Amino acid sequence: MTTLAPNSIDDDSRMRDFLARHGGAFGADPRRGETLKGRKGWSEVTAVDGYVLRCDWERRGDQTEMRYEEHPPQQPVEARDE
Repeated sequence: MTTLAPNSIDDDSRMRDFLARHGGAFGADPRRGETLKGRKGWSEVTAVDGYVLRCDWERRGDQTEMRYEEHPPQQPVEARDE
């Protein structure tokens, strides 16, 4: 888990690095959600090759804690049935 100041440059550089390694973004914007209004949430960006970068974040006072995870592409339903 990485602890960062709010709106850290590290957040953007991680996403740029991820997208560069996986062929660019698939779709327009990252998906986002909040589980606790303004205090806890997540964002995900999907790359062209199907990999997903997920960031779960939580604000505690003036600090924001972020945890990044890369998930491999999901296996298509058709491939699982064989």
